[in-house]
Amino acid sequence: MSRVYVVVEEGNTRILGYHAINLGSINVDELKRRPRGAPKHGEIPALFLGQVAVDKSVQGGGLGGILMHHVFEKAVNIADIAGCHAIILDIISDDGEEAFERRKEWYESFGFMPFASNRARMFLAMKQVRAVVRTKAT
Repeated sequence: MSRVYVVVEEGNTRILGYHAINLGSINVDELKRRPRGAPKHGEIPALFLGQVAVDKSVQGGGLGGILMHHVFEKAVNIADIAGCHAIILDIISDDGEEAFERRKEWYESFGFMPFASNRARMFLAMKQVRAVVRTKAT
C-alpha cells in the first residue's frame, strides 16, 4: 500500500510529477553498520520512496527537488509520530545503464547512499533528512 502525491498545474489535469511512499522495515544486517538502539531482532522501521518522477517536458526546472523535499517533510512527520530510521529507495533500471547512473547521481545529490549489498538500493538516515528540513525552513 502506497500513498501517491501528484503535481498538476492549476486548472490542468496533466501530471507533471509525482512521488510514492509507503512504510516498511529493513534488516540492520543490510546496512554498513548497526544503528545505535536497533532492536535485537534487527528490523527497523523505514519509509520507502517508490519513485520521484517528473515529466520530461519540465525536467531540469527544479520540480524533482521540490518533490524530494516533500518526501523529506513527510518522513520527518512520520518519524515524529511513529518512528522511522531512514528513507529507502530502489533505483529503477529501465532505459539502460546511463539512465540508471544519472538517477543514482541525482539521488546521491540529496545525500542518499547505496547499500553495500545492492547498488540499486539506497538509503538516507533520518538524522540527515531532519538536517535538510531544518536548513530549508530557515
